[in-house]
Amino acid sequence: MKVIHDFLEEVRLGEPQVFKNLTLHPLLKDSDTIADYRLLDEAIEQKIAHVTEVSEEGSVPDLKFVNEGPHKVLLLDGEELVGAKQNRILNVSVMAPAQQTITIPVSCVEAGRWYRRSHAFSSAYRAHFARGRRRNAEAVTVSMSAYGSRRGDQSRTWDEIDKKFDRMNVATVTSASEDLYMESRESLDDYASGFSSVSNQIGALFSINGIVSGVDLFDSSSTMSATLPKLVDSYAMDAIDTGLPQDDIEENLDPGSFLSRISKANVQRFDGVGLGEDYRFDVSQVLGSALVVDGRVVHLCAFPAMVAMSQPAIRHSRISRSRPQRHDVV
Repeated sequence: MKVIHDFLEEVRLGEPQVFKNLTLHPLLKDSDTIADYRLLDEAIEQKIAHVTEVSEEGSVPDLKFVNEGPHKVLLLDGEELVGAKQNRILNVSVMAPAQQTITIPVSCVEAGRWYRRSHAFSSAYRAHFARGRRRNAEAVTVSMSAYGSRRGDQSRTWDEIDKKFDRMNVATVTSASEDLYMESRESLDDYASGFSSVSNQIGALFSINGIVSGVDLFDSSSTMSATLPKLVDSYAMDAIDTGLPQDDIEENLDPGSFLSRISKANVQRFDGVGLGEDYRFDVSQVLGSALVVDGRVVHLCAFPAMVAMSQPAIRHSRISRSRPQRHDVV
């Protein structure tokens, strides 16, 4: 854990930014690192990277990432990809090697579609809502510890999305979480106007209604600045969800105590999907992960632990559930 402890020792809390019920605590570091990689959005836009189904038949928990460029590409936990046979989110952060093809672990966020809309995926320019990321991080950590797999709990992911549709009274055809963002775009843009990056900022800790909801930290201020709009969308999507439970967090820590818990936590190390190592921690009311490449924390995300939740019942859908993708999740 020394690499994470040493990294967090250099981080300090900045002046909080508040908009309505969402608070952003900038996380600052006096020294900066020049990112030696490209981000997913940029790589796809420049057509130096492509994301497709792993085969013509496809596999729900896996996608193919082809990096044709001369630079590494950073894919972030929770980032959403849209198109192909169904929309997906990244289960873990990945540093994809230059000029290589790898398989990346994902979860479906569009339960009612399994037919091709495009050959390749596009970036959705957003991250999954924070509560969903938190549940997925928990499931992936359990899966990695028990089976060496980076699978999420697909049924729970769908269940979280369905509950959000119901609470926010949003109509959908394919149960795509994308519809939540489209329906809420005006409110989300309103929140986005209330936050901005500041000098030396490498991370952000968010609180909703005074309760810490999560943190993301990066090795570079440029990565933080480019990623901030996605993070604000992710947390704002929970902030506007007025029916979101507020009593299912084990302990509400203040921002400083939350970061301290991460620094002191024990970790499990796993080989990264691409380059580096995947550190997982789930202890003392905090859970999360860190991608460490060449001894440097590239991305760390953490969330407050939630009260144990029973497995969701088989859900009733807005459309027929005779979908082949359920049979692909094994």
